Amino acid sequence: MSTEGKVLIELPSKPGAPVGVTFRPPADVTRLFIGKTPDEVLTLVPALHGVCATAQTHASVLALEGALDIMVTDETARARQALTMMECLREHGLRAIMDWPRLMGETADNLAARQAMTFLPRFQAALSGASAPFSVGAKVSMTMEPLNSVIAEVSEFLKTTVFGEPLQGWLSRRGQDALRDWAESAKTAAGRFISWLFATDRFAVAAFPPVRLPEFDPGTLPVWLSSENHNGMAETTSYIRRAGDPLLAGLGTPGLGVRFAARLVELARLPGEILAVLAGESQPPSAIRDESCWGYGTVDAARGLLVHTATVEAGRVSAYRILPPTGRNFATHGIAARCLDDLRAANEDERRLRADLVVNAIDPCVAYEVRAG
Repeated sequence: MSTEGKVLIELPSKPGAPVGVTFRPPADVTRLFIGKTPDEVLTLVPALHGVCATAQTHASVLALEGALDIMVTDETARARQALTMMECLREHGLRAIMDWPRLMGETADNLAARQAMTFLPRFQAALSGASAPFSVGAKVSMTMEPLNSVIAEVSEFLKTTVFGEPLQGWLSRRGQDALRDWAESAKTAAGRFISWLFATDRFAVAAFPPVRLPEFDPGTLPVWLSSENHNGMAETTSYIRRAGDPLLAGLGTPGLGVRFAARLVELARLPGEILAVLAGESQPPSAIRDESCWGYGTVDAARGLLVHTATVEAGRVSAYRILPPTGRNFATHGIAARCLDDLRAANEDERRLRADLVVNAIDPCVAYEVRAG
């Protein structure tokens, strides 16, 4: 049973012919939730989702608490959000360490990847009294010293392994020349990858102005869902989240290179943003309840905006729906399809490589297959 879906990319035999993109939706696991208690659902959600399990569980508990009209303490909400952000940091870090070297024919740093995998469980362990932060109505008590210690270690890891310089120094760069200068001098896989995109004229490939989602509003859910369908052009990606960042704003219309740079921007920003959430300087997402007693949970996962919705009657889940970001980003006229169609003029080998780059720039966690026509 696939709970994440799969993307099929058909490369035509003739240059100039359109590239085919088909998204096979994930299996509908929500049928397993009907009739279960909220606590039982929250046990199933992370077990069924191998990708972004923390974000999935976070969105689920918010939806269920919304349906039950339960509000948790601000400290609990901040702890949950910090965990989801740490998961996002891990995913972006692993892509830069593991996948980017592979795309340019290098060997990944497995030792660094194993170290990156430890950060989320260690961060959760550092949350005093947070053995079950995602249970309904959880009460979390945080002790900041061990949390700050993990974040400091993560920042140092990113400085050494990904950026090759202090995070704020990297974020202060402006314009393509400054980014290229960093890429050419950095002794990290991420730097070599961005330099490789520039050197092979792939940095600006598939450049399209972003189309943003309307603001999520449960009061106008049918309209929001209509923009979620497979004919929509709006995207929900790390680039959309970070497009206003000064580093990205100076890079022009987002092609492949800018989208990869957006992942680096998010990676560099997240340690400070996690600290801000923990300190109460940033507002975490909260449960939403509409007039029909539906509950909604909206969470920014590494791949984009994730939405869970639920209703609960007599202590049992009576309806449930998950709206993942992948279905939108790989929709018929979505951002991935437009980027892939821009590759039609290249030869077969280049189209195959650029198809890999498009998927990894937009949604590196999705399962996909590239077929030659």
